Amino acid sequence: GAATCLGGAIRDPLSGRAYVYQAMRVTGSADPRMPVEETLPGKLPQRKITTGAAAGYSSYGNQIGLATGQVAEVYHENFLAKRMEIGAVIAAAPRENVIRERPVPGDLVILVGGRTGRDGCGGATGSSKEHTEESILTCGAEVQKGNPPTERKIQRLFRNPEVSKLIKRCNDFGAGGVSVAIGELTEGLVIQLDAVPKKYEGLDGTELAISESQERMAVVVKATDAADFIARAAEENLEATIVAEVTGDRRLKMRWRGQNIVNISRDFLDTNGVKQKASVQVAAPEQENTFFAALPAPV
Repeated sequence: GAATCLGGAIRDPLSGRAYVYQAMRVTGSADPRMPVEETLPGKLPQRKITTGAAAGYSSYGNQIGLATGQVAEVYHENFLAKRMEIGAVIAAAPRENVIRERPVPGDLVILVGGRTGRDGCGGATGSSKEHTEESILTCGAEVQKGNPPTERKIQRLFRNPEVSKLIKRCNDFGAGGVSVAIGELTEGLVIQLDAVPKKYEGLDGTELAISESQERMAVVVKATDAADFIARAAEENLEATIVAEVTGDRRLKMRWRGQNIVNISRDFLDTNGVKQKASVQVAAPEQENTFFAALPAPV
């Protein structure tokens, strides 16, 4: 989780073709020195979580070559049941290298980067729902697996102005996988799930549509630019595959084994589901008693 926290934070600005220069990490934990005997039932010891998360975050950052200039560990008993892990990055790109155009019918969507597997199926919801001791047996596929060397290749590819200027729109693969990363790119799409590169055989259409396998990007390019983009990706030893085509009918369609398994109106998707409203009152904590009042001074 700590590793993919950093990996996901790097991919977000990559969607805007921006290169990440520095990172920040803020965490919340109970006292990692507390005896193992005081561990909550069904939970790992605080020391195990704290040291493991630090190892995961630093492993990803070291492999991709990103400096973390600010690290703050906040220790408080209220983090005993639910750990906090926050990552942030600073990124930039030359303005002339960032093209933002509306996709038109006939444009193509290319998936570039890692292959798709069962890792990360339901990852976004899994990170927020309540877990039990049985979760280790039933929720293993929700864990995303980072691949820093592949993400580093994507960074190098997108820093090339001759490549970034081919991209009309771009999305990183996070929550929801193909259905969101590609489905959000434009109003009308036909996605060929059979074309999505797989880590192994046996994945069905639903798994291909929702897997959150890491280090993948979706880009929209003109049909005439697709071959050039794929060739330049190959120069960075990156796999790039045409997986969808932009249409003009304002429907999101996903095809698998010759059949439509998704065919949804964009008008329906744009409603964002049932609208719910709630009125709440939150008492602001006293400034001197907030968690962050105890942050160490900047180095």
